[in-house]
Amino acid sequence: MKNKRYLIRGKGAIKKWLTPLMLTGLILLSGMPGMLTAFAEEESYEEEEEFIPEAYYDPIQTNEIEGWPQGPMVQAASAVVMDMDTGTILYGKNIYDKQYPASITKIMTTLVALEQGDLDEVITCGDEVYDIEYNSSNLGIQPGEEITLRQALYGLMLESANDIGNALAVHYAGSNSAFAGLMNEKAAQLGCSNTHFTNPHGLHSEEHYTCAYDMALIAQAAYANPTFREIVSTRIYTIPETNITEEERSFANHHRMMHEESDYYRSYVTGGKTGFTTDAWNTLVTYGEQDGLRLVCVLLRENGAYRACEETADLMEYGFVNFLKVNATEGIQTPTFYDILKLNYPNEGTLVYRDEKLQQKTLSVTQEGIVMLPKGADPASLKRNPVESGKELFQYTYHGWPVGYGSIHFTPLPTGISFPYQQQRDMETLLKESADRRRVRELTQTAENAWEKISGTAQTGYARVRKFVDENQMTAILIGAFLLLVLLILIVILVLRCTKEYRIQKKRMQEDYARARAEDEIDRMSAVQIEEELRAAMEEERARRQREQLRQEQARLAEQQLRETEQLLEEIRGEHID
Repeated sequence: MKNKRYLIRGKGAIKKWLTPLMLTGLILLSGMPGMLTAFAEEESYEEEEEFIPEAYYDPIQTNEIEGWPQGPMVQAASAVVMDMDTGTILYGKNIYDKQYPASITKIMTTLVALEQGDLDEVITCGDEVYDIEYNSSNLGIQPGEEITLRQALYGLMLESANDIGNALAVHYAGSNSAFAGLMNEKAAQLGCSNTHFTNPHGLHSEEHYTCAYDMALIAQAAYANPTFREIVSTRIYTIPETNITEEERSFANHHRMMHEESDYYRSYVTGGKTGFTTDAWNTLVTYGEQDGLRLVCVLLRENGAYRACEETADLMEYGFVNFLKVNATEGIQTPTFYDILKLNYPNEGTLVYRDEKLQQKTLSVTQEGIVMLPKGADPASLKRNPVESGKELFQYTYHGWPVGYGSIHFTPLPTGISFPYQQQRDMETLLKESADRRRVRELTQTAENAWEKISGTAQTGYARVRKFVDENQMTAILIGAFLLLVLLILIVILVLRCTKEYRIQKKRMQEDYARARAEDEIDRMSAVQIEEELRAAMEEERARRQREQLRQEQARLAEQQLRETEQLLEEIRGEHID
């Protein structure tokens, strides 16, 4: 009887714990697919986040210039930062490599259209507005619809409307190919040597290509047009109702760095153009003005729209921070007219050009030219190179890199005059400049004397240290070991801190990447795709609720079974007692 009682209790205990254990196992098993899916998604995300194009490791051409500020590495396959006033390339990476431009093509389209037509000219669109890829950017222009050139260019540049690109091409040239011929002629005039256009909108074609340097030249020429500057600097524009469409069309500039509510907003950005195709990846042209500098940045084959904004900001700020305009005439040291006559008077504002013109009794040679140089660079390092033989135009170079252009104006010496009177009235100024140069020489000598004293002190200190080490080798070894230990501890601390900050930064970058990618996917999705995504999400939510209800029902049944088991045990126990 006693053994039977223990047996009953053992069975009751098993029944009491078996059901909860089974329920827990079911819950874990039901959640396992979700856990595995989440883990797989995390792994996939990590792989995408860590993807770095091979072009990221390509050398940066401007970093190899002597005395040039080192520019940042970028994932774009080709990149350029150009000063639009002097044409100086401040940053260059693969600037002549052939790339696909995508929609930044529309900068050239706009420039050609502005040269061909009047802003108030009415354009009647035809069936060509339908001749674009499915789901590509458009304004829904219909055949027979009438819009002005001004409205068309705003739609082309801000909304990146491919249908308007076709309408402009047919209106001004009769076809896309004929209009592309006008674009190629303009590119050749601007000095583009690695560019060929086949259409006005930038949709992919193997024969439609450019390079970063050529695109900077095109962007520079377009920005010189006041109407173009007005268009690209506009954030929001509205096309009123037309002869066919009764509704207004309002749209915003696609360039995120222009909108204050964007995380990528920069106050110095004055305009630009975005582009994307699966073959070209992301492309971006950005204009910026700050502290008297006017720069344009071009990125081709960039790894993501958000990264294009980030790297554009890095490159533009690199240009604004590290460079400034310099009057070239202040740095070139060449003999003057008075030096040649051995009068030893400096001739203010004049320089002598070393060529055959000196044999023509030249009075003075006035040089004009503004160049872009790294801050702190010595203008005396500039060199002049004639652009064409026999011309009075030349190019400045800094350690072999072009930094601007200049011109020379010759004033002939009148017959019978050896010392012009108009130069005598500047004598006080000349003497003052001579005194200034003397003070400069004195300051230079003082600096040289100070350096000699510092060098002598350093040499004396080194000799004393060397003597101490020779006489106290064991003490020196202990001191060196202590300093080395302290250095290692500091390095370990620094590495740990950097590792922690890197993890935090990487996590933030992953979150930014996920958010930006979600936004890009939404931007590219059609209304039907968005509806399908929402329907799938609703179905998934419904399934999740059903699974939750099933788990709750299983838990309720398990609890009911547990109570019945306990009640049965109580009844058995009562019968045994009776």
